[in-house]
Amino acid sequence: MADAEVAPAQPFEGEAPVPPSPSRAQAARARLAAARRWRRPAEIPATTSPRLLAARALVALSVGLVGFLFIAQFRAQRVVTQTLESESEKDLTRIFASLNEQSAALRDEVSQLRLELAALQSSAARDQLAREAAQRQLNELEILSGVVPARGPGVSVRISDPKAAFGFEKLLDLVQELRDAGAEAIAVNGHRIGASTAFAGLRDALSVDGVEARQPFEVLAIGDPGTLEVGLRIPGGAVDTIAALDGAAVSVERRSEVRVPALEHPPVFKAANPVK
Repeated sequence: MADAEVAPAQPFEGEAPVPPSPSRAQAARARLAAARRWRRPAEIPATTSPRLLAARALVALSVGLVGFLFIAQFRAQRVVTQTLESESEKDLTRIFASLNEQSAALRDEVSQLRLELAALQSSAARDQLAREAAQRQLNELEILSGVVPARGPGVSVRISDPKAAFGFEKLLDLVQELRDAGAEAIAVNGHRIGASTAFAGLRDALSVDGVEARQPFEVLAIGDPGTLEVGLRIPGGAVDTIAALDGAAVSVERRSEVRVPALEHPPVFKAANPVK
């Protein structure tokens, strides 16, 4: 039976014509064209950073500098070698002897400089020791003369005398015994005792360098506490003499630190001048 040819359907009157549907090949070609239009562009390589460029330039410069130094050293060594090769055996012997003499002279100079350095160091050490000794002596003399305050271990002697039997003579004897026992600095009721300190008796008090001192009296002395206490407590010494007074009482206390002030009126020398 022969195939009958079918005529395309005709639209009804008043309807728009319907376009024919595309084939599968045409649809595939359309999708491929769209995919090509919207394909993602290739990534652009990132630009090299300035820091990386600087590092590469520094490496290249370092390599070039090392190469230049190597070539310069090689050329200098080659020149020296060629010069020595052109010299005769006699000249080479003379050059070698000259170098030995220069080396010996440099060794002698080094030895001389070492001796001078050792002498200077020894002299500087002696000068430093002399300065330290002079400073210690100055400090000791300033303390002994009473022109500076002082502190150190020592003793405190307290005397109560309600009947005023303790006179300035007994105070002078007490100060002298402390000095004999090795006291380096002494103060009575806060007044420093110096080489020219004067004691006097008042009606109901004592005076130290014209300054009134009332009881209870306190005598502070800087020195070895054990030696000072033993010196005060010897039989018939200052402590026994004061304790024998009518109504008087005396006590001696060792202290790890005693402070005494400087002289209120340091000595003034009219004729003596320090040696410069």
